[in-house]
Amino acid sequence: MMEICNGKSKRMIGLLARESTIALLRGMRPGGWLSSSELAALTGIEPRYLRRTLDELALMGILEATTAEPPAFRLKEPKLTLSLDLREIPPGPGYILDVVRFYIVLLTNIVGRCRETGGPALQDEALDAVAAARAALPDRERPLLACLRRGIDPRGCIAALEHRILAGELDDSDLGWVRDAYLGALRAVLDRVLSRLDDSTGRLLVRLSARQLLQDGEDLAGRFRLLEGIPEIYLRQV
Repeated sequence: MMEICNGKSKRMIGLLARESTIALLRGMRPGGWLSSSELAALTGIEPRYLRRTLDELALMGILEATTAEPPAFRLKEPKLTLSLDLREIPPGPGYILDVVRFYIVLLTNIVGRCRETGGPALQDEALDAVAAARAALPDRERPLLACLRRGIDPRGCIAALEHRILAGELDDSDLGWVRDAYLGALRAVLDRVLSRLDDSTGRLLVRLSARQLLQDGEDLAGRFRLLEGIPEIYLRQV
């Protein structure tokens, strides 16, 4: 039996409220190692949602994951007990984790498409803009943009940010300055990149970079104004 205590409870409650999470955990009851593709076939969950849930459950200690890429997962214990003391529960991560992921994925998409559109030179311009934005931030905010550096695999950095959030170092009360830091970097990248592309190419680059994120998280983006100041013409679906 695994007991989930305060500190992880809030996020776990949100995950268990999804029928897809329950179906996933039921499918893992036998306890063997399964890849995300095997779990997608077993549960019928779309891969892009499934991998995010698997990573989050692994961060919480509910699942074990191999170090291979792609990793395999297994359930640590077939029975979970949720212990929740409402007198002591900390704020914990609510939307902040989804917001951080939204911005990191969007910026990573833009940097990747810069290489496809304008080659290594344009990608370097985008990374230079991120570096300048990061250098302008206070020390506590710079880790938010550490994922977007030359030669850095963003997955490890994203995992480090997720650990900070799940440990309570960042929570929803920090949403304002976190949002401002990422928005500043996003605008700096777009100002640099779009000035080097014709208008139609620039629009297409931004639309393709944001398309899946806006399909999956349109409510999140709208509720917290995650793309404030980015012209709507650059965000319309292709």
